[in-house]
Amino acid sequence: MPENEAEDIPYAERLRQKNIQTRPSGWTSATRDEVAEGPTPEGGRFKATRDTAGHIVTEETTPSGKQRKHVTINLA
Repeated sequence: MPENEAEDIPYAERLRQKNIQTRPSGWTSATRDEVAEGPTPEGGRFKATRDTAGHIVTEETTPSGKQRKHVTINLA
């Protein structure tokens, strides 16, 4: 509710002028990376991350402890 009813400034505009920032609600997969994790067939672990442009980065750990990184770039 406005503090002073005589003002013609909407309440939301007054909050913006006071620099009160709120987090936008409703994050979607279009605004953040998609992540998949799990075991590999060889017994290691993987983590695949797809960003909003379609690029895929796969980080892999082998059963012997070596780490690998594979990058797939979307050119379309």
